[in-house]
Amino acid sequence: MKQKQYLVAIHKALGLTFLRYKKLSPVFANNWQNLWKASLNELLEVGLSKKEIERFVSERTKINPVEEYEYLQQRGISVLFYEDELFPPQLKNIYNPPVLLFMRGSLLPTDFPSVSVVGARKISDYGKRALEHIVKEVAQAGVTIVSGLALGTDVLAHQVAVQNGARTIAVLGNAIDSIYPKANERFANQLIEENQGVILSEYLPGTKISPGNFPQRNRIVSGLSRATIIVEAAEKSGSLITGKLAIDQNKELFVVPGSIFSQNSAGTNQLLLSGEAFPVLSGKQVLEHLQLGNNTIETKKVQQTFECTAVESSILKLLSEHEQLHIDEIIQSVPHKNTEVVSALAILEIKGGVKNSGKQVYHSTV
Repeated sequence: MKQKQYLVAIHKALGLTFLRYKKLSPVFANNWQNLWKASLNELLEVGLSKKEIERFVSERTKINPVEEYEYLQQRGISVLFYEDELFPPQLKNIYNPPVLLFMRGSLLPTDFPSVSVVGARKISDYGKRALEHIVKEVAQAGVTIVSGLALGTDVLAHQVAVQNGARTIAVLGNAIDSIYPKANERFANQLIEENQGVILSEYLPGTKISPGNFPQRNRIVSGLSRATIIVEAAEKSGSLITGKLAIDQNKELFVVPGSIFSQNSAGTNQLLLSGEAFPVLSGKQVLEHLQLGNNTIETKKVQQTFECTAVESSILKLLSEHEQLHIDEIIQSVPHKNTEVVSALAILEIKGGVKNSGKQVYHSTV
């Protein structure tokens, strides 16, 4: 936890891009506390520009790493670091992956494989009907739906997912501690409170809303997903960026065919014409193409066995990736307070989700 405090502080002072992380990590052997406290002369040897280093040295005098991390914890925000076991492995293979992801809620093993759904903010009646028809079938198979919590297509995709028993992942293009647009705030909070999904952002609390950040998050939306579905997209729509990223990431791309007279379908129809995307007519078609159906239904049954808190979900995810772990290893790996982890372990044992094999060594039973 101490290293993450310094990682967050470094990110706030410097902006920890993947390129900077690759330069800094080997020099300080991932000891981020040492980096935080390094002298100007030491920092000038790491390969960053003098301007970057001077800005970092100046900004760190205004930041208290412990207070920054406590601010996140008090608001139920976890931090996923690129090298964490809980960091989504799908994102490690994309171009310019986020070094830190801020998270409300918890990712579950059953959230993957997932399918992303994007499209127009001013979605047409035809687009709504198509989305509801396609996403309903995908969600009923237990496949998690990923989108960006924007107006129109995004929020409708999230809503249809949870209405049909699936979880959903919302990737923000703004700070993790605010929901934009405000119209979606109530739904977002309900999503977390009822453990129906997770909210992710690479942007620190307090980051000002910037139009340039929204296209940036698209690489995470497509990167988390096995496939992307574009419902509607005009000729210069931001959804086409997500589609191109999906192609670059070797993911499958589906688009809903639209009227040749509809501006909302000009971009999607062009993708069909160029042969870059598959036309999608139903959710069943997506499931069959990706060979997801039967497998995800079974994992969904396991997921619904327990009503879990965020801490419990994190523990179950961690244990699903290991044969067994000692309690100290669990406490160290789960991004929550030590007392919360110990309490959650006890509750999970009562629920039958984990078992103590002896000497405080736990394994999952689901």
